[in-house]
Formats: sequence, structure tokens, C-alpha cells
Amino acid sequence: MAVVKGSKQDKLTVVSYDPWSRFWKRVLILILIGIFGVASFILGRYEALEAQEQAIAERDQLLEDLQMARDEISANSQRVIMLEKGGEVDRKSTEGLRQNMVDLRTQIATLQEEVAFYKGIMAPSSRKQDLRIQKFDLEKTLEQKRFKFKLVLTQVGTNQRFISGLAGVNIVGVLNGKQKVYGLRDLSEDIQDYGIKYKFRYFQEIVGELVLPDGYIPESVEVVLQSNGSKAKRIENSFPWPGKEKKQEQTSAK
Repeated sequence: MAVVKGSKQDKLTVVSYDPWSRFWKRVLILILIGIFGVASFILGRYEALEAQEQAIAERDQLLEDLQMARDEISANSQRVIMLEKGGEVDRKSTEGLRQNMVDLRTQIATLQEEVAFYKGIMAPSSRKQDLRIQKFDLEKTLEQKRFKFKLVLTQVGTNQRFISGLAGVNIVGVLNGKQKVYGLRDLSEDIQDYGIKYKFRYFQEIVGELVLPDGYIPESVEVVLQSNGSKAKRIENSFPWPGKEKKQEQTSAK
């Protein structure tokens, strides 16, 4: 018996056409996106205000400590004057008081520097965001060739947004009579990349230790910042190696 084969028939599915259902789905998606955007803005604003309040509290505490140190210096000064006039203590006691006053003045100088630092990064009168290399400090350790370093970056202005980018640090000096430049990564185990990543709203500290090679005479530290974003900028600054600035002053005096 012959078998009749016909062409293959595709299966068809009937779907109802409902343009309003598609419209309302799109409206719902837009509403959800709007709610997410508003929530993100509110959360970011809350974090910014919280960070600003913390910075203000730290600044106020520094101002209080500064005033206490000034009051103590004033009291000690009056006591030294009275004791010297009355001859009630010997020279060693007087020297002890004088040393205490020197220590307090050093403390005041440090507190004033920190207060100025906080005032600078908050800058309520400034509306323009400004990335700065605040300072690069070096401190000797017990090992002759080992130093502690601290790089401080700040952002002056409204500080409503984080700023990010890369920081490059090079040590410039002389080795065997020739100029030699080392990247911070070459001298420090704390730094792994030539470009140090940074991201902050108010300020950021990059700290660690570096060890100088034998026979190397450092002269200065060069810091380069490259920020990200549509308003990216490049900032460069050079800091004399500790002790070199005095030699430069003596040379210019001559």
C-alpha cells in the first residue's frame, strides 16, 4: 500500500496581543530604576555627611588639645619666673621645667599642623575640588639605611565625590658618581607596583619603609599624581631628602 508523504508542517502558537501589558511593564522597570537611583544618591549623601562629621570632631578635639597645651605652657612660664626670682630650686630643676616647655611647644607645633591640615581639606569656603600632594615625610630608623616614609594626599573642596588614580614616587640620587633614579617599588617591600593606586574623599596616607642601596646618596623625592575621570589631571612635586635642604640653604647663602 503506498504511503503519501506531505511537506512538514510548522506548529503555530496563538498569542494574544496586549500592548498595554508591555507598556505597564516598561513603566514598572523605569520606576524601579528611579527608586534605585534615588536610594543610591541618599546613601552616598549620608556617607559623605558622616565622614564630614567625623573630620569635624577630630578637628575640634585637636583644637581642645592645643588650648590645653598652651595653658600648661603659660602656667609653667609663670612658675619658672617665680622660681628663678625666689631661688627656691636649683639649676637642674629649672632646666627640667625648660625642657618640659620645649616639649610642649613641639606638641603645639604638631597640633597646629594637624589643625591646619583638617582646615585645609575641609575648606568650607572653596567649591572647587583640588587634588594635592600634601606632604612626603621621611623618618630614620635604628638601621642606618632604612627609613619610614609617609605620603599624604588630600582633596580640597566640596569633597562630595571620591577621587582616584595612580601615584608614582621616585628617589633621585647619586650612585658611583652618576645620577641614579629608583622607583619606590625598587626600595620598599611595602609597595608592589610602580603606580600606587589611591581612592579617597578627604585624604589618604600611604606609609611604609624603604631601604637605600649601599653607596647610594639620595638627594630628593619626586611624586607624580595622575587622577582618573573626565577631569583627569597630572600633578608633580619634588621634596628634598632630609638634610639636603640645609645644604641647599648654605650653598645659596654663599
